[in-house]
Amino acid sequence: MRACCFVAFLLVVSFRLAAGAETPPFHAGVARPAVTGTGGSPFETLVWYPTEAKEVAWQAGPFTMYATRNAAIAGGRFPVVLLSHGGGLSGGSPLILREISVALARHGFIVIAPFHGKAGLPERVLQVRRALAAVETDPRFASHIDAARLGMLGFSLGTAVALELAGAVPNVTHLVAYCAAHPGDVMSCDHAPDGNNGTSHGSAAAKGAVAPLPLKAIVLMDPFAVLFQRPELVGVTMPVLIIRPNQSELPAEANATGLAGALPRPPLVESVPGNHFVFTDICPTALTASSPELCQDPPGVNRAAVHATVQAQVIEFFDSHL
Repeated sequence: MRACCFVAFLLVVSFRLAAGAETPPFHAGVARPAVTGTGGSPFETLVWYPTEAKEVAWQAGPFTMYATRNAAIAGGRFPVVLLSHGGGLSGGSPLILREISVALARHGFIVIAPFHGKAGLPERVLQVRRALAAVETDPRFASHIDAARLGMLGFSLGTAVALELAGAVPNVTHLVAYCAAHPGDVMSCDHAPDGNNGTSHGSAAAKGAVAPLPLKAIVLMDPFAVLFQRPELVGVTMPVLIIRPNQSELPAEANATGLAGALPRPPLVESVPGNHFVFTDICPTALTASSPELCQDPPGVNRAAVHATVQAQVIEFFDSHL
């Protein structure tokens, strides 16, 4: 039965890709509310949402934003997709995932994407919860949010955030032992903004004290999953879509493949051409030379085509489960 459902899923995705000229039902709007963090300091969050207003592009530093600032939200109630971007040594930013956020907004989703900054994994989990709570009480969005249809999209370190909020508990002891045995796995073990990829023993999140959210479905793009083993994943019972690049620097067995085999509910697993950063938006000229790790794809990889495929997969998955 699961195989039949998977085939049906692929057929629908293929149909959407073939009908690439299909016009989405909405335009995209974007707002940038400040949210109060755990220490009382505000942090920024992007909220992408459906609007009837014509899109007016604008610049945010080197990034072009194809969404109208502070446009009126379209009438109706919409499902919510929380987004947690990757980390890396720079801390990451949701600005490098603009395309998929805009695509979701155009198809009738509200996307809530906090700027995590240099926060480590435990703080990122709390930031997502606070961002959601702030948007749920914001007069612009409160009456338009369908709280019963809540999903989450994570990329890289953001997938660990999604897994925790879905009910997983970090296994710090396993991660420490894995990294001691695999000193060459830099991406899994030494690539977080706080230097420990979630191994801080003193945090509530690292001890599993953060309550999960009522997520109905989650999407994990090249998951950082070595922090979670089968016993710590028993709470993740909702539908999961894993998308892994074929040339990812994150070792498959310790991350995407291992996670797929350990989840209590078998996930949908897709692969795409490219390396770890193929999910991020095509770089503006100002970043291409200074950030080759982020901007350059392996020979023969068409990042725009990969994005079209991933967007269709993600939209169909959330349409089916939210």
